Amino acid sequence: MRIARRRRWFLLSGFALACSGAQSSRPGAPSPLPAPPTSQPAVPTAPAAGASSFKYAAGTVRYTISRSAAIESVGADSLTHREISTNITHELLTLEPVDRATDFTAVIDTSATTTQGLIGSVQPVQLPVEISGSFTDSTLTIGTETVSGKCSAVTSMLVTDLHNLLIAFPEQLSVGVSWKDSTDVTGCQAGVPTSAHTTRAYIVSGNASYEGHPVLVVLRTDTTLAKGEGGLQQHRVSIDATGTGTALYYIDTASGRILHLTVDQLLNLSITASARRSQFKQNSKQDFQFIP
Repeated sequence: MRIARRRRWFLLSGFALACSGAQSSRPGAPSPLPAPPTSQPAVPTAPAAGASSFKYAAGTVRYTISRSAAIESVGADSLTHREISTNITHELLTLEPVDRATDFTAVIDTSATTTQGLIGSVQPVQLPVEISGSFTDSTLTIGTETVSGKCSAVTSMLVTDLHNLLIAFPEQLSVGVSWKDSTDVTGCQAGVPTSAHTTRAYIVSGNASYEGHPVLVVLRTDTTLAKGEGGLQQHRVSIDATGTGTALYYIDTASGRILHLTVDQLLNLSITASARRSQFKQNSKQDFQFIP
């Protein structure tokens, strides 16, 4: 029984911290443990002076990204048992305009993960990890050659970070402007192939000040559906997940940089392994800090 529980916790350990994929499309215009996202966070803003625009600046930007995830069983497995994972990475993102697109290279050069409970020790990772692709006003495409055969937690986290950092903004941004996009992400979780579809809705909240810089505040709400099925240690495993989330962007329209980003998510997961079905709830948070 304990081995079966360890297997399920191992599957869950990276679900919020890692997600590997190839493309997102736009159909239309360490920290405290996270609390479940319920609605858009309240953000102090000042009235906007008027319409502005945001274009990603060419060059290299650096971020420190902290993540935390709290996982607990529900239903029949509810034994007031909680598992915790935290991770901090240092990442470099280089953007280079090419014709009507922007080529990018993303690198993780440091990563540190800690776990508590049945999840167990963290496997060593060879760094740096690098992936590349291209970005336009309608698509984010990650080169398959940079992720093929690299179903590791760190590679998957880097892909997920790109889906959060590289988004298509409308040409004009003013208070109340809203738009939607979606992502379709495929990859693997602890050796189990997975796919996830997320719909995202954005709205411009207003102006604010962040560490002395005037920023435009953008709020985001997410809805996610995910599935996975495959073999793990000679056992058939299937994963089903539904989730909601929120995100808060502080963007500097003058420099073309995202200065700060937080992403909160609540997932309800069902894992079937060895003909046993277990239910889990997972709260996670990501915090992106721009390094000048």
